[in-house]
Amino acid sequence: MITAVLIDDEKDANSVLSSLLNNFTTKVVKILGTADNLDDGIKLINDSKPDVVFLDIQMPGRNGLEIFNHFPNPEFKLVIVTAYSQYAIDAIKKSATDYILKPVSFMELQETLSRISRMLESEKQQYEMEDKIGFINSPEIQGVRIVFDVETGFMLIDTRIIEYCFADQSYSVIVTNTGKHIVISKPLKELQEMLPVKHFYRTHKSYLVNVYYIRKFVRASESFVYLKSGNKIPVSVRNTTKIKNDIKQMLSI
Repeated sequence: MITAVLIDDEKDANSVLSSLLNNFTTKVVKILGTADNLDDGIKLINDSKPDVVFLDIQMPGRNGLEIFNHFPNPEFKLVIVTAYSQYAIDAIKKSATDYILKPVSFMELQETLSRISRMLESEKQQYEMEDKIGFINSPEIQGVRIVFDVETGFMLIDTRIIEYCFADQSYSVIVTNTGKHIVISKPLKELQEMLPVKHFYRTHKSYLVNVYYIRKFVRASESFVYLKSGNKIPVSVRNTTKIKNDIKQMLSI
């Protein structure tokens, strides 16, 4: 099933597109909501997290492509629906998934949905593969499965696959050994308190590293550790003189 949000200042246009999506395509589409202006549409997207957004370009006083100011790297697929073909180039340059000219043809809509369905399935398979690779590449240590609060709910994560974490204002970002970034609704200090003390080291006020992924430490004017992935993590001046002994103690070497 594909979840969708429709944004068009013409309510009749939203109704027609809703009817086509519900009755004239072979894909099952669940419409999470419609909006007749960009601001309400942005709120609806944030609240409902759809797979795809169908967006009109010309709305009173606004250009639909302004949506990229709020979602520079959208997690949803964006389909521009417009009566003006000249907007197609701008839409493609802005990384829209597709565009459809009004009046909407159900055949064209079907092709767009089929393309989006293939993309979503491919991404799902990629995420599943990343998770498998993550566990294959996990260090030979005992992991702990912890429930973490994220923006859309919660995630259960095995700490073995966490390579490092970093602060992002009042949030924290977990980086796994497959390179996936997971935003956690906690500051880094609180995140550190949740993780196994023997496995995670605060190299810097903004960084927390799984010591089993450290490959080497380099002392310099700005010291850092290299991780097995090649990532370079800063080490504070305060920790530069004691990181070796701290980690040796953590690993009981």
